[in-house]
Amino acid sequence: MSQYEPPSGWNLPPGCFEDDPRAPWNAPDPWEGRKCGECRFCSRCRLLDGTEVKVCASDGCDLEEIEPDAPACEGFEDY
Repeated sequence: MSQYEPPSGWNLPPGCFEDDPRAPWNAPDPWEGRKCGECRFCSRCRLLDGTEVKVCASDGCDLEEIEPDAPACEGFEDY
């Protein structure tokens, strides 16, 4: 366990230090680099006039038409 002993003298496990890349707050956000329309809340919808659009139901009740090339939002959830 001595290999985890930082110079400060605090005996903490890996992932608990501010600059540790394994710390949860240093992990990349799941929506970075992703596009809107790639998550579990989005799907295709055919309108009455025959056109297809992508819609999102991330708020639980309402469907919202989305721009598929827009960056993903913080509500992104992978499949």
